[in-house]
Amino acid sequence: MDRVRMYRRLASIAVVTALVLIYLPTLANELNLERRLFFAVHGICAQSHNLIVGGVQFPLCARDSGIYLGFMTTLGVIAGRGRWRAGRLPPLPIGLTLVGFVVIMGIDGLNSTVAELGFQALYPPRNDLRLLTGLGFGVAMAAGLLLVANHTLLAPDLIDREQAPITGWRDLGLVIGAVSVVVLAIAADQEILAWPLVLISVVGMTGVMSFAIALPISAIAGLNGRIRRPQQLLLPGSAGFLVALLLLALLARWKIELEVQGLLPPPLVP
Repeated sequence: MDRVRMYRRLASIAVVTALVLIYLPTLANELNLERRLFFAVHGICAQSHNLIVGGVQFPLCARDSGIYLGFMTTLGVIAGRGRWRAGRLPPLPIGLTLVGFVVIMGIDGLNSTVAELGFQALYPPRNDLRLLTGLGFGVAMAAGLLLVANHTLLAPDLIDREQAPITGWRDLGLVIGAVSVVVLAIAADQEILAWPLVLISVVGMTGVMSFAIALPISAIAGLNGRIRRPQQLLLPGSAGFLVALLLLALLARWKIELEVQGLLPPPLVP
């Protein structure tokens, strides 16, 4: 009976997911979501190298989209492996590999900047390289921020100090496999796949901003090292989220004013 119940639950989840995927493009078009999300993140992203998948322009540039898609995908794998409370650094080879992902994105970003300034670049900048290097950075960022969150917020006895977010090559292979599915979904160039990726990237970006703001709020509230239940994060998390939304709105308005005054080039509005 338990197995039958599990299969029914999985079937229900599959049906709901399929219906969401089918209806999401229609809902997004009715809400003019492409344009709304573009301006929602307008103040924190150059938006000059955006991905276009299935006719949908991503609100974040290719590199930032990769960062937050890699971040969210990696957190999903870590959660699926039951490693939310991991408190140990990855083994040295894995740690060096993650650092390598960060360095590679830095090199590609510097190369792109050199080209945009009119100097001779090492190689022609491309959106696919921006996406791939961003995905790698997002993998490293997910592992790093999870460790920061656990050691900063969790009660010491709840931290699993014997477990790392990514413990070995098998774990890293699972993460890279999941990230590869994201790459394949983008390469498929279908609107039905584009919208979930757009929303995941925006949620990831907003989540990272909210987390960065919530950390000092939790410290002021005296919650650092004392979190034992998710409910204790409600106050700093909500405050961090609201402040993040306010910052996004203010930065977007400020950038639009600069564009109207001609101090910045006009945006590539979808």
